[in-house]
Amino acid sequence: MVHAVTEHVYRIGLGFVSVYLIVQPEGLTLVDAGVRKSPPRILKAVGELGRRPEEISDIVVTHCHADHTGGLAELKEITGARIWMHEDEAALVTAGHASRPVEPSPGSLVGRMASRSMRRGPSSIAPVEVDGKIVGRTELPVAGGLLAVPTPGHTKGHLSYLWPKDGGVLFVGDAASRSPWRLQTIFIYEDYDQGLLTLREIARLEFQTACFAHGRPIKRDAALEFCRTWPPLACPPT
Repeated sequence: MVHAVTEHVYRIGLGFVSVYLIVQPEGLTLVDAGVRKSPPRILKAVGELGRRPEEISDIVVTHCHADHTGGLAELKEITGARIWMHEDEAALVTAGHASRPVEPSPGSLVGRMASRSMRRGPSSIAPVEVDGKIVGRTELPVAGGLLAVPTPGHTKGHLSYLWPKDGGVLFVGDAASRSPWRLQTIFIYEDYDQGLLTLREIARLEFQTACFAHGRPIKRDAALEFCRTWPPLACPPT
């Protein structure tokens, strides 16, 4: 269930979604919180790494969908961690809303299935107060410096997080997904055209590793793979 991605980053598989831990001697940072039933599995994974739940000092959230925020309230209660997310999506989480409105990707059968599945999913989550409400591109005092990067499209306030250590690690969230063979768009969007623009902007960032909520990480030359899939005006150097 726990897999090393880089020296300090671990993937915790929770079935159809994954969350990630940045592991440092001084503390742990969790990226996303899974569904309502995820906290015991997340905390078990923390124990497998020889760490304690209260060492999770921060939880950074990519967006307000129940597979990313369902476990937030319980994890905050157990760990006392600070929660960070975009201010628009934070307002929904604080009010206990499970998601924002979405539509399937154009022509995507899987997208239509995913959209129906979301409509059948929970309409609410346990409300929880968000400590850090992010506006725009912001460097957070988290994990020694974590850059919150606006990546709208899947949702209006979607954020990805760029950690400059370990060669550069981008926590993509649902800005994109990865099949066993290739990068691909996510299945549902609030604004599909904006999502495509976002993918071209991601390709301009510098990172070696990309971590996805849906799909296995890319451990090498990840920015180059984004660049080849969604070319910006200029690709980053190899």
